[in-house]
Amino acid sequence: MSYVYSVLAGIGDTAGFSKAADDWAIEHVLGLGAKHFTASEIVMGGELSGSVVIGFEYETVDAAMEGQAGIYADGKTVQLMQETQVQVIRRNLFRLQAEVGSRTGNYGTILYAAGPPVDDATAQQDLDINWSHMEKGANGIMSLMSIASGPAPFTGTAVTSADSLDSLLAASEAMFADEEVRSRMASSGLSILGRVITRRLF
Repeated sequence: MSYVYSVLAGIGDTAGFSKAADDWAIEHVLGLGAKHFTASEIVMGGELSGSVVIGFEYETVDAAMEGQAGIYADGKTVQLMQETQVQVIRRNLFRLQAEVGSRTGNYGTILYAAGPPVDDATAQQDLDINWSHMEKGANGIMSLMSIASGPAPFTGTAVTSADSLDSLLAASEAMFADEEVRSRMASSGLSILGRVITRRLF
C-alpha cells in the first residue's frame, strides 16, 4: 500500500488555488513524484471549518519525504503558495491500509478514529463489510493508518467520497446500526472521535 502525506492548511484564495491546480499544478506536482494530488475544503467541522485538506500520495515514506522537500524547493509551487496565502496548520503521514470503490465525487467526509492498529487483511475485511452498506450512498472509501501525526488523539481516518451527502449519511447511519459492524468495532477497540464534511476543490 502507498503513503499519503496530508496537509491541513488555511488558504486565503481557494478559488485561485483551485484554478492553478486545474491549469498546471496537478500535473506539475505529479511530475515532482506524487502518484496522486487532491484538495478538499472542510465546510462543516467545528474549528476546522474553512481549512483545506491537501493530500499527496507516494509509494514509500522516503518518496513522501523527498516529495515534501521537493515541493518547498520548487519555485513555482512556492510562488503559488505565496500568491494564494497558503498557511500550513499541520502535516500528517498516513499509510493507505485498505480501499474500496473510487475517489470520485464533489463531496466527502473524514472520520477520525482511535484504537489499536490492525493488520492489513483485517482492515480490508472490515472495510468490505462496511462497504456493503456504504456503497448505497458513496463512491469509495480509503482507510488510512496514522504513521506520524504528532500528539493527536486519532490513530487513523476513513476518507469517504460521494456525489450526495444525504445519501452518504443515510448509508453511514445504516452501517453503524449493523450489529456485525458494532461487534467488530467493539472487539478491535475502535472508537469514532469525530467527523468533518468536505467539498472537493480538485
